[in-house]
Amino acid sequence: MTESTTTGAEAEAGAGAEATAHPSARHQPALRFDHFTVELDGRDLFAADLRVEPGAIVVVSAPGGDDATVVLDAVVHVLTGDTEPVPWRTTGTVRLETTDAALDTAAAPDDAATTPTPPPGSVAVMPRDHALIGALTATENIALGLLAQRRGTSPDPAAIGAVLDALGVPDAVRHNLAEQLSGGQQQRVALARALVTDAALIVLDDPTSELDPASRQRVHEAVATVAERGRIVLLAAPDQDDLPPHSLHLRVGRRGRHARADADPE
Repeated sequence: MTESTTTGAEAEAGAGAEATAHPSARHQPALRFDHFTVELDGRDLFAADLRVEPGAIVVVSAPGGDDATVVLDAVVHVLTGDTEPVPWRTTGTVRLETTDAALDTAAAPDDAATTPTPPPGSVAVMPRDHALIGALTATENIALGLLAQRRGTSPDPAAIGAVLDALGVPDAVRHNLAEQLSGGQQQRVALARALVTDAALIVLDDPTSELDPASRQRVHEAVATVAERGRIVLLAAPDQDDLPPHSLHLRVGRRGRHARADADPE
């Protein structure tokens, strides 16, 4: 693959061409990268200068997936205003951007540290390690995630059941403790916990790594359904993974800049 930095104009055109927004997308924020870079151990992992429209699926990939995980972690760290020490360094900014002042997190483009945090519940994350509570059932883990995201609102059992149905989680295991589930079942429960929310940005770290081809297809369909409702899905994956259709694919390149996956081969 020829590696070249994707300019903001090229990336915006690609995102617009790849994603068809649901009518509700008009009320959802976009994801804006302004000269955003991620550096780890002296390596420039990622650079982005683009606007991702509501309803888009964006895949960040890297060999083995580890560097892609760092990029997603860095995006979430900046967006949520996390102040915990981290091993990477970012410059520029990334923010949720909309005409609705209540959701706009715009900030000075050259100072990521000053980016206001979006309202609670605007970002839902599925980490690579799933982060399930072993002493709670599959359904309880999802309900707890909904409680955290929709503060003061009781979780909807029907919505939880529907997302588990979409991901193919058997009825028989939904009331098992998370620690009793197989790796693939745990992965789908963690994914369900993120997808069932109404977050504007859904961040998924390698959501199909422990799944068979049929389950992967279910995941791709569920992700597409969420995007059609105007949500942005930001997904990390190893280079060799099958990717969701109609997604904008940004690859962490050998020289540290991301390249479009559809670049001409070397």
